[in-house]
Amino acid sequence: MVLEFERPFTLLLYIPIILVLIVFYQSKLQLSRIERRVFIIFRFLIFSLLIIALSMPNLVFKSAEVPTVFIIDRSASIHDMDHEMTRFIREAVSEKNPDDPFAIVSIGKDAQIERMMSTNANFNSNWLTINTDYTNIEAGLQMASSLLGESGAGRAVLLSDGNETIGNALLQTELMLNQGITVDVVPFYSENVKDVSMETLNVPSFIYESEEAPVSLTINSTEDTDTTLKITLNNETIIQETVVLKEGTNAFTYVIPIPSNGMQTIRAEVMTNNDSILENNQLTTVTTVGNQARVLFVEESVQGHNALFEALDSTDLEIDRITTSMLPRDLNRYLHYDAIIVNNVSSHDITIDKMNLIETAVRDFGVGFIMTGGENSYALGGFRETPIENILPVEMEIKNEEELPSIGMVFVIDRSGSMQGERLELAKEAAMRSVELLREGDTVGVIAFDDQTWPIVETEEMKDTKHVTEQISGITAGGGTDIYPGLAEAYHQLRQHELQRRHIILLTDGQSPETGNYQTLISDGLEENITLSTIAVGQGADHFLLEVLADYGNGRFYSVYDETTIPTILSRETMLSSRTYIEDNPFFPSVVASTDWSSRFNNGVPQMNGYIATSPKSRATTILLSEREDPVLSRWQYGLGRTVAWTSDVEGVWAGDWTLWENWAPLWNDIITWTFPNNIQEPFDITQRRNGAQNTIILKSHENESRPLDAFVVNERGAELDATIRLTAPGEYEVTFNGDEGMHYLQLLDRNEGHLPIFQTGITVAYPDEFRIRTTDESFLERIAEVSGGSVLENGSESFRPLMEQPVSRQNIAPILIIFAFLLLFAEIVVRRFGMSLFRKRISTSNKVEKANDTKSKYLSNLNKSIKRNRHSNRNDLKEIERYESEQTIEKKIKESSNFNGDVEKKSKSNNANDDIENPKQDVKSNTQDRMKRLLEAKNRMRR
Repeated sequence: MVLEFERPFTLLLYIPIILVLIVFYQSKLQLSRIERRVFIIFRFLIFSLLIIALSMPNLVFKSAEVPTVFIIDRSASIHDMDHEMTRFIREAVSEKNPDDPFAIVSIGKDAQIERMMSTNANFNSNWLTINTDYTNIEAGLQMASSLLGESGAGRAVLLSDGNETIGNALLQTELMLNQGITVDVVPFYSENVKDVSMETLNVPSFIYESEEAPVSLTINSTEDTDTTLKITLNNETIIQETVVLKEGTNAFTYVIPIPSNGMQTIRAEVMTNNDSILENNQLTTVTTVGNQARVLFVEESVQGHNALFEALDSTDLEIDRITTSMLPRDLNRYLHYDAIIVNNVSSHDITIDKMNLIETAVRDFGVGFIMTGGENSYALGGFRETPIENILPVEMEIKNEEELPSIGMVFVIDRSGSMQGERLELAKEAAMRSVELLREGDTVGVIAFDDQTWPIVETEEMKDTKHVTEQISGITAGGGTDIYPGLAEAYHQLRQHELQRRHIILLTDGQSPETGNYQTLISDGLEENITLSTIAVGQGADHFLLEVLADYGNGRFYSVYDETTIPTILSRETMLSSRTYIEDNPFFPSVVASTDWSSRFNNGVPQMNGYIATSPKSRATTILLSEREDPVLSRWQYGLGRTVAWTSDVEGVWAGDWTLWENWAPLWNDIITWTFPNNIQEPFDITQRRNGAQNTIILKSHENESRPLDAFVVNERGAELDATIRLTAPGEYEVTFNGDEGMHYLQLLDRNEGHLPIFQTGITVAYPDEFRIRTTDESFLERIAEVSGGSVLENGSESFRPLMEQPVSRQNIAPILIIFAFLLLFAEIVVRRFGMSLFRKRISTSNKVEKANDTKSKYLSNLNKSIKRNRHSNRNDLKEIERYESEQTIEKKIKESSNFNGDVEKKSKSNNANDDIENPKQDVKSNTQDRMKRLLEAKNRMRR
């Protein structure tokens, strides 16, 4: 056991403490010498304990144990070696001493502890799930260092192929050496596998329209074989052929035509029989084709007449006319277009995921967006509180609440067992969202049903929206399906309220027995102005029955196969039933803002028949206004994109004479081109570097001009990634972000120009290096062992060999010293406050006795001197002196037996009748007085 100090320089505090105690001792405080000494001793001990505690003292105990951490590489490059690594560890553990602890850590992208440090030789080889796309040896060494940190020494045994793809294992090994931890390595070799992989794919980043794109690629193979090579352009196959591969790297070049403009995605893929690693079979890249503008025109049907499409088709614009079901599911396809027009479509035909992609394309990449009106658009289409409403310059709620009708809504929701899971959760979310669209004061009810009826929220005036949504969130699934009782309860509750509008929404996913007369129930409800809409969810719902019920109830029927659209459908139903949005009185819109479109209105405007009521947002510019001061045409900037709201239709039913107006096509041409992004491109030479999951994009401007830039990166799903940009040289930048395999889109923004986009491109992140064909890196593993003072092991029995430096355990004793210091301080306070008065009395009594003894001693000394001067002194006098000395001895004994004498006195006082008992103390005193008299007489004779 050894005592060591973590902060030895703290002991220098003894110097000022000693000086302070000396000053205290020499101070003029009214303390006796003994008091000073006592207090100085107390305080010196207190200060000593505190100083030693501040120096962090540890009791160090050395041990002969060999703590060991096994680090097993479970990455994809060596995934077939798990069994062999387990066998190695079991062999090692079987040879260890019973007191030797060990732990197991597995590594992939990160490190995980499979087994904590323990001496128990048994362990479970059912390893935890881990991301195997990367090899992070550094993380495993850090975890081992943490597990061995308490002992101050130990051994880590790394079982790996040495192909590190993340981190810096050598640097971590040097740090572990300073901790007294050595690293042994055990190389593992994957079995010979057949693999064909895509190594590179190169396409120019920008080409002009009608130009053919050169494509070059390389394929790596572990043996001579044939493979099928497929090249696709925007997921359409343009080349597919069988190619012959030689062992090693094979190069191929192609030239492919690209018919359309915008950002194009090119993917190359190989398909080989008995291929061991599928993750490395494809690569993707992008190229941008300029100049001709493209517009995406979205509507419910592409058949028939559409005045707006015909007007745009007569221009030089390239228009792609699609239905809502054909809307792209990935961001790249939206970036092919300069603008998107959504014409009178309902929200239940567009999933929230697609809406989010459209919002990302507009906000972050400057794609234009236009929404036109109609019976299925804006609030009537259920777009309120969706990403589409976010990007538009208008809000879909009517601000003038005085004109809103009183409304009663009852939601009848199926809670049978088939609704369990996401389906019921989406139904509850939809109901809660619909309730939030209503005003406090509207009448709301919620009824759940299975084979019984479960009133969730009694139909009454809503005073607390949060309370209603909390009740809805508590609905659980269970039981069969019986629609009629729940529907009948909804009609019964709604009849009790006198309201301008009363509506029921029924949602179910199942079949129901006919336990009642639906037609009579619904017809009676219609007579009292109660309408019914139905929603059939999934294949199992009774679509025929629900469609008939909606027809009876003068409502709408929805057939839902994509469950994620349930919230938008219920929102649409709520808005249709609870608000008056359609303004169908003919009027002439008024021009209220001077814009670059104003010249189109110089000769007046045509009459309009109707529109959908909305409210302008605060920063929007309203160009045309209705008689009720509702916006008909408005625009604004949303992020990098520009958006326009046209609240009338474009087919002539509501727009009236506008579709026949001479400026109809020119006006829409102005509107479309205004929304186009600013295609200010500054060419950069782009190179890419990768370290594990971290991607570095190096951009070098041809002009070598530096400016303050920001970088914006999103993946192909539209999710924004954290990205940093730094200037490395004049006109040269580095953009760094973490991204997984797939397409990513980079945009550079100029801070000096209000974050104006100056460059955007696609970035391909290839599959991780883990899936590239590589052999075991023996030299790297040997370097780790050399740096740490470890060894390359051949068998497990060497894992628990004695350590060069014994592990130690440390016990910090600072808290104990602080406790003792506190106790001494308390003792000093007690002595100083209560104990010194008693101490002074004892000191005073002792001093008196010492003075009396000194007087007697001086007297005897003088008497002896007098006797020596008088040689003829009487021998009786000498006897008298001796007798005196003996009397002194007797007197001293009397004092020592004072307790005994006190007891005798008490007994004599309590027993007056016993006269025979003598008082020894009085006898002794009487004898002593007689002898003193004789002694004085002898002294007088000597003087004579």
